[in-house]
Amino acid sequence: MSMPHDVDAGGRQAGAAGGRFWNGAVWWKTWGDQKVLLLSLAALWGAFPWLYIWLSAQIEMPAFQNVLLEVIPKNWQKLSGVPFSEVATYAGRVALAFVDPVVVLAATVWGITRGSDAVSGPLDRGTLEMLLAAPVRRSAVFLTQAAATTAAAALLVGVLLASVWSVVSLGPWAGRVEPVRFVPAVLNVFGLMVCMAGISACVSAADSHRWRTVGIMCGFYVAAILAKLVGRLSGPLGWVGYLSVLNAYEPQRLVGGGPEAWSLLARYDGILLGIGLLAYAAGAVIFSRRDLPAPL
Repeated sequence: MSMPHDVDAGGRQAGAAGGRFWNGAVWWKTWGDQKVLLLSLAALWGAFPWLYIWLSAQIEMPAFQNVLLEVIPKNWQKLSGVPFSEVATYAGRVALAFVDPVVVLAATVWGITRGSDAVSGPLDRGTLEMLLAAPVRRSAVFLTQAAATTAAAALLVGVLLASVWSVVSLGPWAGRVEPVRFVPAVLNVFGLMVCMAGISACVSAADSHRWRTVGIMCGFYVAAILAKLVGRLSGPLGWVGYLSVLNAYEPQRLVGGGPEAWSLLARYDGILLGIGLLAYAAGAVIFSRRDLPAPL
């Protein structure tokens, strides 16, 4: 026994009461579900730039430049994505915060955690059947959850930007670099969050167990990291890097300022946001058309 496409549990065609693409009850429920993670990451990203810059400032610029330009092998520049001469500046040192695991992993954790809760999460908990018993379209349930997840991601990167802006303006390197130069890098973090959340939601829409969705996405993330590393370190296999969505996450390249930084951002976030939105659209179609197992 299963539920047919885009109808409620009682077999009634989902009506206008649920809305075609929006459902207020799902909107507020999603905010409640993500509240703890949202507040935790907001606190983390609010404090991290201050701690990072304070610790980095303990190493004077001449000493940092000496280590980076003379001690570390030049071949390692392939890993940084930008020449060491650009990293050995105040803007370059601040930009390293955006490739720190505290930022990258937190953005990825947000995307996988919230995306995996789109369908397989409530289905695994047994709450999706109760929700679909109301006259609500499946597409409205899915897209409303996606909208709430994306809106919360925007709030998080707003906290990150505010923290970076304040520490650059008032911290140990105040006056050394303009805070506005880091806006494209922060927007690149947002692109990564939407991309990972969209792919996770698409996988979740086709699955029935959240643990399996999370496992698939963890494997996907590891594969993306390996593909990016292989693409950078192996000349003959450089094309492998283009198979990784992380190839479009390059915040350290976006702090140069001027039109070039915004042009690069348009390309990188065009890829990340495009993949994320396409994945969300595919997930909505999959969820609307799949058969759901009957509650046990």
